[in-house]
Amino acid sequence: MDSTTSAELYRATRERVTAAVRGLDAADLDRQVPACPEWTVHNLVSHLAGVAADFAAGNVEGAPRPPWTAVQVDARRSMPIDAILDEWAETGPALERVILGETTSNPLVCNPWVDSGTHEADLHGALGTGRRPPSELWIGTLEWLLSDPPSEGVEGSLSIVTPDGTYQLGSGDPVAEARTSSYELFRAVFGRRSDTQVRSWTWSSPEHADLWSPEIPHLQQTDVALTD
Repeated sequence: MDSTTSAELYRATRERVTAAVRGLDAADLDRQVPACPEWTVHNLVSHLAGVAADFAAGNVEGAPRPPWTAVQVDARRSMPIDAILDEWAETGPALERVILGETTSNPLVCNPWVDSGTHEADLHGALGTGRRPPSELWIGTLEWLLSDPPSEGVEGSLSIVTPDGTYQLGSGDPVAEARTSSYELFRAVFGRRSDTQVRSWTWSSPEHADLWSPEIPHLQQTDVALTD
């Protein structure tokens, strides 16, 4: 994806999340995020602001592993949400300038909208406010992640067909096909769909659902059915 589109996707996501969170009361900010059960809504926004600050400053060592994100959350644990959002309003544009300046080839820094868009969906799932990330974000994420599809744990080639494109997982001869929406696949590739939810997709044969390996998601697959 070109840098201009990447920066714009990130900016738009940042602005939507800010609008969704600013003004929430203490009870909503303290809600557990089902997709990130160790985090509250406040913690999730702390992470997003922390990512912007770290990426803009070039602090990428350890990203995106849990110890790296834990520092972001802990540093902002006692900060009011408005202060965190004000910080993000400064560090977010700084990160966008890094993207537009094309001074790094780090794929996480160049495409922060993937993480922020995933957490935007997590946020609305926690608040019960529906699906908000635009389809261009879902589709862009799938094109980016599945252009080099995971093959570990996948025997043969699994085709996943969405209204917006077909994605091949694994290698070798095609052995199965699944049909679902782009949004559901977007959530599944980051572990936000349980095995039961994945099996509810339309499979060429029910037993072919076994081809969806827990090794496919880029983050640990949830054990519970998430609604977002």
